[in-house]
Amino acid sequence: ANAKDMLTTPYVFNTDEAVAMTKAGADIIVAHMGLTTGGNIGAETALKLSDCPKIVAGIADAAKKVRKDVIVLCHGGPISSPEDAAYILRSTKGIHGFYGASSMERLPTEIALTQQTRDFKSISF
Repeated sequence: ANAKDMLTTPYVFNTDEAVAMTKAGADIIVAHMGLTTGGNIGAETALKLSDCPKIVAGIADAAKKVRKDVIVLCHGGPISSPEDAAYILRSTKGIHGFYGASSMERLPTEIALTQQTRDFKSISF
C-alpha cells in the first residue's frame, strides 16, 4: 500500500510491532489497546484505562525512534468514550489523537437504537 502512495494505518499491539510497521513505512501507527469494551457486544475484559497511557507512550516512543514524523494514535480496549480518549490524550506524551471504530459507529448506534426502541415501547394506547 505504501508503495502505491496509499495512506497506511496499521494497528500495533506492542513496541516491536510499532518498530516493524514504522520501518515498513506506515504513515500512522495505531496503538491498539484490545477489543473495545462497552455496549451490547463489547469485550468483557480489557486493560484498565489507567494502564493505557504508559503502553501507548511506549508504542509512540518506539515508533518515533525509527521515524520522528510518524503519527501515532490511540485506539480500543477501555478507550471507548470521548471522556476516555480525552484522558489518554491528556495523560500521554507523543501521540496525536484517537482512532475511532466501534466507539464511533457501534456504541452510538446501540445507544440510539435502544432509546428509540424504549420510546416506541412506551407508547400507550
